[in-house]
Amino acid sequence: MTVEWFDLAQRLAAASSGQVVDRLAHSPIRTPMRPVAVRAAMAGPHVSVTAAVPGTRAQTREDVDALRMLGDLGVLVSGDPCTLVTDHPRTLVALRRLAHRTREDGRVGDVAAHVGWWADRADFPGSSSTVNLVSACTTRWVTGATPEAERQAATWRRWLRVTDDSVLGMFALLDLVAEGDPLPLLAEIASDDAYAWGEAAQAYADGWDWRLPDTTGRAAYGLRARCDTADLWAAALLDDPTYRRRAVHTGHVVHGTSTVPGGKSKTALRVTCDRMDARLRAGSGIVGWTAAIRDGGPRFSGYVTGTGVSGGRLVLDLSVGSALRPAAGSRVTLIPAPPDTGQARRGRRQYRSLYATRTSWLSTGRTPVPMRRDVPLDVLLAGASDD
Repeated sequence: MTVEWFDLAQRLAAASSGQVVDRLAHSPIRTPMRPVAVRAAMAGPHVSVTAAVPGTRAQTREDVDALRMLGDLGVLVSGDPCTLVTDHPRTLVALRRLAHRTREDGRVGDVAAHVGWWADRADFPGSSSTVNLVSACTTRWVTGATPEAERQAATWRRWLRVTDDSVLGMFALLDLVAEGDPLPLLAEIASDDAYAWGEAAQAYADGWDWRLPDTTGRAAYGLRARCDTADLWAAALLDDPTYRRRAVHTGHVVHGTSTVPGGKSKTALRVTCDRMDARLRAGSGIVGWTAAIRDGGPRFSGYVTGTGVSGGRLVLDLSVGSALRPAAGSRVTLIPAPPDTGQARRGRRQYRSLYATRTSWLSTGRTPVPMRRDVPLDVLLAGASDD
């Protein structure tokens, strides 16, 4: 089965039952502490904003008055962070345009800086700073409608039986999509949100204008942080037992039978895979367990030392801890090892330090002198296979 057939089967099951089908067993978002539901639209030079917080009536204002209204709802970078909740991606585009062109200081500037933080953190998947309800629903469920229809909030309201299509009705959708335990690794992304909020609040207090273009170092650091978060989000999805059923058909989850190669090595393990489309290759870190794909259980870790084909079956050679090495004949599930968040943070700090140091080639723009050397064939093949 291909992943396309798997997705179609889920969609047909939803159409037959009239109920959404789970893509995840967990929630793809953490419950926001201070959600603000917002819809914004651009009409020529003007931006109209409708917003509300739980327990209040929705209000509509335009342009600078809209920013003042958001300030009254608690959207202030000098205060505590709020979570933007919206059901259309153009809302954040309109808010950012409004905040970017507003040059007032004081309370309006305070609100604009918070909106700037929303716009910045929206690039980080799994972030608690902004919740696009359509995207969150699509990540958690599948309906019996077409994929095109699922890009509309009205489709999700209909399938989830939410009758209120106003701004306040977004909170009902939010409660549904946030129901249950969140993906465990979202806590790491939330801690990065808190760190980024502290930096934004301090920068505003120091008088830094967030509208200015990023310096080279700041842009490079931001790109690296976004890449790290994307890797963490991918690992968070694979940590979900329901999502792993689909990931079998993308090659991200590998199932097979273990054998213990002869020899003196107490860490060697060989897995004969059920499928040929595994994305693991030599050097890849892995996490595995001797249970069904949906189950967890005690996990072992290691890395792939080699790959090959034997009898028309993909074979992975692994090096794993001797204490947890599965016995021969065990059914084994393998997934890519999640990123080391501590190492990623240390790498970003070092990256920032290199840009801040005047003698670093990153800050001076003097690139290192290129050195030529022979490149192993397996490295060339590995590079050619990267997307």
